[in-house]
Amino acid sequence: MIPAVMIGSGVLILLAATQPKGQLKSRLNLRKLVQTKTKKVKKFNQLAVLMETPDYISLLWFAIASGEPLDIAIRIATERSQGYFSQEFSALLVKVDHGALLQHELENLAAESKSEQVRELAAKLAISLYNGSALAEQLAEFASSTNAQLRAKLLDKAGKSETKMMIPLVFIILPVTVMFALYPSLVIIQKSFI
Repeated sequence: MIPAVMIGSGVLILLAATQPKGQLKSRLNLRKLVQTKTKKVKKFNQLAVLMETPDYISLLWFAIASGEPLDIAIRIATERSQGYFSQEFSALLVKVDHGALLQHELENLAAESKSEQVRELAAKLAISLYNGSALAEQLAEFASSTNAQLRAKLLDKAGKSETKMMIPLVFIILPVTVMFALYPSLVIIQKSFI
């Protein structure tokens, strides 16, 4: 069996032999382009998860405040929402339905999730389930903190967009406006010397 490293170098040698000059470099730079695009997609997904966090927490808070137990509240919030939170917690509910302990699965979700908000929510739920503490107050505080975090992210994004919008104003519109303002005066001055 040929090692994968040898196959990879063999493919590069074959590409170098068959590609016209300069095209191999552009094909190899394609990998960097794809990696850059996936990083941008990950950032967008994190913002999307942050944007859906307050809604999911509000659903969970309403269910718990109305007196439902935690597993039923998670089920209600998951059924009425869609997105990353719904996917993560529906997978958790499937494991619980098959006999796993809710607290153990919440701890696993807090350790393994890719999203910071899901990890924090799962950790809060697991700790409150373990200690028997009041969950509604914790969820209300968590919802307000995520709202503040979302507001800060959106303001930061709006500030960057505002700066980008200033570039055409300064380099295109303002010089044209100055030329329209100065041109008649320059024409009058030029005619007075003639």
